[in-house]
This record gives sequence, C-alpha cells and structure tokens, in this order.
Amino acid sequence: MSEVTIWIVIGFISGSIPWALLVGKVLVGKDIRGVGDANPGTANAWKLGGWLPGTLSLLLEISKGFLPVYFALQYLGHPSDFISQVSLSIIAISPVLGHAWTPFLGFKGGKALASSGGSWIAVTSGLALPAMLILLGLIHGFQKNHAITVTLSMVGLVVLAVVLGLGVYIALFGLANFIVIVWKHRSEYSDGVIVRKWVLGIMRPSP
Repeated sequence: MSEVTIWIVIGFISGSIPWALLVGKVLVGKDIRGVGDANPGTANAWKLGGWLPGTLSLLLEISKGFLPVYFALQYLGHPSDFISQVSLSIIAISPVLGHAWTPFLGFKGGKALASSGGSWIAVTSGLALPAMLILLGLIHGFQKNHAITVTLSMVGLVVLAVVLGLGVYIALFGLANFIVIVWKHRSEYSDGVIVRKWVLGIMRPSP
C-alpha cells in the first residue's frame, strides 16, 4: 500500500502543475484566466496565444496525466485482486483530481479534460485516443454545448471499457472521472442541447 500511496501522490502532484497557465505567462506574458471561461486550461492558452502556446499546453497537460499513470502501471503490474483494481483506479484518477483542484492555484483548477485524456490513454494502452477523437467529433458535430459533448464522450469511453472488458479498475476510474467532469461542467448544462443548424434543417419537414 505504501507504493500505491506514493504513486497516488506523484500522480496528484503531476496533475496539479498548471502547465497551460505557465506556458501562457512565458510565451504570451499574460494570464490565460483572463479570457474564455477563466479556467487555467489548454483552450484558453490557445485563445490567448494561438496554435503554438495552445499545442504546447495541450501536450504538457495530456502528459501530466499520461506519464505518472503509465509508469505506475509499468511498475505495479496487472491487478490481481479487487484491492489492486481499486488502487489502480485511484492512481489513474489522481492526476485528474490534481488538475481539477490544484493546490498551486488555491484549489481552483480547471476542467481536467486534457489530464483525463492522458490518464485514459495510459490505462487503455492508447486505445482511448482514437475513441475520444471519434466520440468528440461525432457528438460535437451534432450539437454545440461543450459540456454535453465531453460528458457524453466520457460515457462512451466508460461503456467501451466495460464492453471490451478492459478491466475493473478502468471502469472504476471512468466512473470517478465522469463524476469530476459533471461537477466541473455543472453550470453549463442549463444551456441544454444546442443542435446545429444542419441537423435542424434535416429535422424540419419539407414544405
């Protein structure tokens, strides 16, 4: 258990580093929380500085979720019982929690999307990456509410993990991740589903 605790701490600290905020200050000289939704995340780094700070922030934010989880899995090995399944699920969610409630910013973190993606890529050996891209693209192609897009995509990943039998710890991690995503986007659900114009055009009956 001491080894598991160490990896949880490593994951949380890694996730806590506000890379997008640091990249914005170094490359742009501004606080990215001054634009967009005021979160210290990749999207605002992109909005403030363009593709270079945005891309660099995205890679760093994904890496802070991927690296600690990947190395923890390599070190601890495949889970052999329910306790080890739960332990790995906590390790996998730790970078997400670190970003969402980072102590470096007074426990006021971001929405933890990139760090979530990093953890998912690690626990699924890369399978989650194309799955995420497909789910996000399809759902956002039909409607514009970002919160609904990421939430339904998260549900899709959890369902995929269960259907493919990827492991109990991945399903547990996915459930915890879903709760974090819902909490972080709770203020945006009131906008409802914002259907895109092309969908409305198809739905309207012909005159």
